[in-house]
Amino acid sequence: MKEWFSIIELAEKTNIPDTTVRRYISKFPNFFTHKGGSRSRRYEDTAVQVLVRIKNLFDEGYETDQVDSKLRNEFAVIIDDNNVVENDERVVTPTLATFEDMLEIKKALADQMEFNKLLLEKLNNQENYIKESLDKRDRQLMESLRTIQEEKKALVEVAASKDKPSFFQRLFGGSK
Repeated sequence: MKEWFSIIELAEKTNIPDTTVRRYISKFPNFFTHKGGSRSRRYEDTAVQVLVRIKNLFDEGYETDQVDSKLRNEFAVIIDDNNVVENDERVVTPTLATFEDMLEIKKALADQMEFNKLLLEKLNNQENYIKESLDKRDRQLMESLRTIQEEKKALVEVAASKDKPSFFQRLFGGSK
């Protein structure tokens, strides 16, 4: 079972002055889980380890940004929607997404991918339909052109045969 400590209790357990504990908690809030209002706020027992590590890093000469990056490598960042401050306002969660958010995003992405797949399939079907329609129209047009050319050729031959004198007429020079 988890133990919960006040700032004074944390100061006693870590041998760090309570004002320094408050400063560490305010500078690095993502590493502390708490419950209760501002006056009765209690911190989880893991806060002892984090506070000791912060003190050691500052004693070694690290800057605040360096301490933050070291802590991110060594401790889990706390994302807890149950942290409640006075007046039942939610604590601002860090910029990292919660597990539920990740699942929701993953589901939305899967839905979007499925929609895109269906849309792509529909577009391909439309493209095939258009190509087939154009090919059919082109074949019909070419067939119509051939038919017209054949009819025209036949008409020209008929007209030429009517105007042209026969072989005997040309041979004997007869007139029509």
